[in-house]
Amino acid sequence: MTHLLDAAHFIEDAAALAVRRAPAEDTAPAVVFDDAGKVFTGARGEPAVALANVRLNVRRGEIFGIIGRSGAGKSTLLRLVNGLEKPTSGAVRVNGVSVGELDERGLVTLRRRIGMVFQHFNLLSAKTVHGNIALPLRIAGVPKAAIEKKVAALLELVGLSAKRDAYPASLSGGQKQRVGIARALVHDPDILLCDEATSALDPETTQSILALLRDINRRLGLTIVLITHEMEVIREVCDTVAVIEQGAVVETGPVWRVFGAPQHDATRALLRTLVHDLPDDLAARLKPARDDALPHGATDVLLDVRYTGADGHAPDLAALSSALALDGGRVRLVHGGIDRIQGHAQGRLVVAAQLSNSEREPGALASRVAALIERARRHADYVEVLGYV
Repeated sequence: MTHLLDAAHFIEDAAALAVRRAPAEDTAPAVVFDDAGKVFTGARGEPAVALANVRLNVRRGEIFGIIGRSGAGKSTLLRLVNGLEKPTSGAVRVNGVSVGELDERGLVTLRRRIGMVFQHFNLLSAKTVHGNIALPLRIAGVPKAAIEKKVAALLELVGLSAKRDAYPASLSGGQKQRVGIARALVHDPDILLCDEATSALDPETTQSILALLRDINRRLGLTIVLITHEMEVIREVCDTVAVIEQGAVVETGPVWRVFGAPQHDATRALLRTLVHDLPDDLAARLKPARDDALPHGATDVLLDVRYTGADGHAPDLAALSSALALDGGRVRLVHGGIDRIQGHAQGRLVVAAQLSNSEREPGALASRVAALIERARRHADYVEVLGYV
């Protein structure tokens, strides 16, 4: 770590200093999208809107996730940060500097302050691990001794010291991505951009790369902006998330809040992979109420009970069970689960509460179930009847 922070720093001209200068306040955002828009010209000359009126602030030192479906505009948004694309309208500012106003010299310096990690690694097959990491430093004319010191520190940081002289063909996907991360850190960047960095990896390897990114973020205070289509990645590593749909940001906020109470249909659609949906066998057994009476053969009402994590407390299952156990009837947890995100417990439980024979009489069921729901809502954020089993 000490070697990494003390390794070679480069002499920069006035343009470089303008790009690198830190904001006066540590709380100032690292990246600001100020009504940023991007319009491309189609093959027939027609305008194609990729981004429209994007307003986002990325706080210094946080891990900021951008998620959306394919074609939503995620990659274009990321490319605005390092100047690979210029906004058609609005502005993108990095450390207070408008990226779209930089000349080529300024852009070169900016990109040294912004590391980039790619989905497909982009390693040179003819160079060793050491050679791939050292290449940007050699291009920049850094002295050999400084290169050796920096590369050794980076290899230790990403856990690949033993692979120094290995070639990419002999590495696993996770090891290749670690080389890519090390290479992205050679210029001691302020910001690390990750473009679907785990999409080509298996789940176990994805977890190890996310753990590495968290470690780098904490140890170096590095601001990380990542794009992904995987909600699991956002849940595991990000502090803040922005959901993008058809070029517009439709929802943003702390990960726990967006996951616990999604406000937009696009967010809910993306979260379906994480929701504990009702299993088919249980759904097939559900019966609706008829004539306000318990269906023939049914004994329990099935309730959908959800927790957003807004109150900061873990679900009190004993209290919920007591609230649902009318007249001493049994209460069963039949499906669901609780996750913990940024210290907030949230999730969905499907609970079966036994009803008495009196609910078979016309007019009795509705009032009894309404009382159950009212009592359950004292201990949960959302309660709904799914049916009867």
